[in-house]
Amino acid sequence: MKTNKFITFLLTFMVMLAVCMTLFSPIPGNIKLIIRIVLIVVSYFLWRWFNRRDMTELKNLAFAFMVLNLAFLIVSVFTTKFWGLDMETTNGIALSKFSDSAIITVVLVFSFLIAGYRLKTIYLSRGKFIPGIITGIVFFLIFGYLALNNPQQRPGPGFLEKNWIWILMFVFSNGFMEELVFRGIFLDKLNMFFNHHLSILMTSVCFAVPHIIVQYQPNLLMFTGICLILGIICGYAMHLTRSIIAPALIHAGADLMIIVPIFASYGVK
Repeated sequence: MKTNKFITFLLTFMVMLAVCMTLFSPIPGNIKLIIRIVLIVVSYFLWRWFNRRDMTELKNLAFAFMVLNLAFLIVSVFTTKFWGLDMETTNGIALSKFSDSAIITVVLVFSFLIAGYRLKTIYLSRGKFIPGIITGIVFFLIFGYLALNNPQQRPGPGFLEKNWIWILMFVFSNGFMEELVFRGIFLDKLNMFFNHHLSILMTSVCFAVPHIIVQYQPNLLMFTGICLILGIICGYAMHLTRSIIAPALIHAGADLMIIVPIFASYGVK
């Protein structure tokens, strides 16, 4: 049992490290490609090894790690140049995010289905629908109000009418995809080894750490801390409602507070 827990901690650390390296890091694309391929190969052999020894919990965790890296590998092919998107426009940014989110989600969902997993094991279910939808909508509306009424970065006249479709496309795409990536595919697997409080903390750290090197926030330490708190809130929302609905809406609302000022401040057309 102690050996299994030690291996689990190592795998969890690998997940955190891989996410840090493959999301927001400035590592050149060819190096990221090599890293992803190596991680896919390593996690694949771990998955097979655990499977042969009937170590189901570790097998499930290795599989989640493998398909996560596979999804990031596949999505790297579909660049903005591939789609011919103009990243100086709101629709270009939103469509790019929608493309990335859709491809990552499809790869993850089909991988789990093909491997025989039920969708509820990655929180793609109704769960406690009414509490989940109410909680998510309340948080979304609060964050939306704060985003649109920020006295330091208040959008100009006509901004919302012109860009609301692209703003919503961006935040819903990103919110759903990141909740699936950082929590949906891992929480149940980690709960097999740890209590849910520790599992939520692990996934929240995994979510927060990559944000320490983003380029759209001046105070990165504070922003990373906020991301950690957001991750914890979304983690408990997912655990308590047994569904991705509430955390995806909460996450989308939080993204409004980032994307609205960015679009408004930099004059994206």
